[in-house]
Amino acid sequence: MSAAAIHQLAAMMDWRALLPLLVGVIIGCTAIPPVRRMGMSVLVRHRFQSLCLKTSLRTPHGRLPLVIHTTRAGSDVIMMIWCRSGMSLGLFEDYREEIKVACYARDVFIHAHSRWSHLLVVRILR
Repeated sequence: MSAAAIHQLAAMMDWRALLPLLVGVIIGCTAIPPVRRMGMSVLVRHRFQSLCLKTSLRTPHGRLPLVIHTTRAGSDVIMMIWCRSGMSLGLFEDYREEIKVACYARDVFIHAHSRWSHLLVVRILR
């Protein structure tokens, strides 16, 4: 639904009629466990990328690492990260404590992918 359609719908309806709909959507998103878990994966990915923006966790030319995939394993979040030229496992290990704080983690484990050396697997324990 586009912003124009939402604006048109809001213009046709009274705001008091839209309030229960909005409350229902918010409650549904927070009460349904799969939606909440997906939201946590998106939040962790966003927090990791904003950490990369605010620190020097990037290439010498300023390019950020690519988060290829984010998935859940129980209560943990696992991210697969593509290291660009000029990045290494050591760079990410230097920022381990910052990643832990930014992603609301108890602990963070970073290791190289078993097949491709330019990919890192970051496991965030929650």
